[in-house]
Amino acid sequence: MGMWGKSILFLVLFLATVPAFAKQEWLSVAVRNGALRQQPMPFGKVIASLGYGERVDVLEEQGLWLKVRDQGQGREGWMHRASLLAKPIVLKPGERVKAGASEDELALGGKGFNAQVEAEYKAHQKNLDYASVDWLERIQVSPEAMREFLAKGGLQSTEGGNTHGK
Repeated sequence: MGMWGKSILFLVLFLATVPAFAKQEWLSVAVRNGALRQQPMPFGKVIASLGYGERVDVLEEQGLWLKVRDQGQGREGWMHRASLLAKPIVLKPGERVKAGASEDELALGGKGFNAQVEAEYKAHQKNLDYASVDWLERIQVSPEAMREFLAKGGLQSTEGGNTHGK
């Protein structure tokens, strides 16, 4: 193969790889503690927690879930799209994170219920007793217990997956 043939072959191979590099996308974790999950589902096993502002590379998409690799330690897993932001988040030295919602707060916000909505509702429904609701909200169910509950009941998550994190 002559010099021109080698040059054309190199150019074709180079141009074929450019879209792969251009598709590489990174996002920033936009919640206080972003759960990196084993499966793309709400109760998938949490394999790591990523902090506010950490960057991840997007590897794959599945509905509202993204398979990502954290740029710091190279861990791979699934994160919900609502926990990520397509811009850099830069904290100044010594700055503490004061903003940023938790994943639970994002889930409630997505359903249209937040602290402001709750306060307005309570203001208009003063005769209702919220002690039982407050008690119920304090109950913490681990992802493992939730997966066991789903499996025993033969239930599936509506967001994908049928292994319930096993």
